[in-house]
Amino acid sequence: MNLCTCPAAAALTTIPSAGCPESFGQIQKIAFQRLRKADGTKNSFTSTASILLKASWTARMAANDGSKIVISPYVQAPTNEAGSPRTFGGGNETLGGVEIIIGREPTTFSAVIRSTSQTVIKAMKALQCEAQADNLGVFLIDENGAVECIKDESAANTFYPIPIRSLFVGDKSHGGLEAPDSNAIQFSFLPNYSDNLSIQVPTDFNPLTDLNV
Repeated sequence: MNLCTCPAAAALTTIPSAGCPESFGQIQKIAFQRLRKADGTKNSFTSTASILLKASWTARMAANDGSKIVISPYVQAPTNEAGSPRTFGGGNETLGGVEIIIGREPTTFSAVIRSTSQTVIKAMKALQCEAQADNLGVFLIDENGAVECIKDESAANTFYPIPIRSLFVGDKSHGGLEAPDSNAIQFSFLPNYSDNLSIQVPTDFNPLTDLNV
């Protein structure tokens, strides 16, 4: 759960007006980046290296340090299930038998990578070690080329990768006569991961098709 202040604020938190509907499309590619560089500073796109410009992305894809970005092949059959509430009590344990919500579960993401060379999959498996060190994040790319990321609350035009945990890239599953071969991929987002989520639409390129894997 979000941390609650005590004593409570003088008034309820204002809920902003929902001026426009917001919905991200089908996730088709995933860009991976370390959350922090070797010196501990956060990786980010900024006003001087805009997330909206191809040059900013190609520079990071060509980097030989902790700022490097790598991009997955196309992923298919994506599913993203938001974490359920974590509860305590019920029955005689709590007043009136009403469960107490004490938090939320992580959010899981899963997909498959179909008909892809296992050389590519082997390289992706190496990312699992980055996730085990709690230093891996993702930028999600939908079918329209929009990018989902984390927006800095205090710095304008500053965006970060979304932290992930427990990345798993599976071995080849043979499809036989009825399906193509595939490899599973899954990871988890931390609780409250979407609080500062932002959808950005690049202006001079489509990251889905214009960035070489």
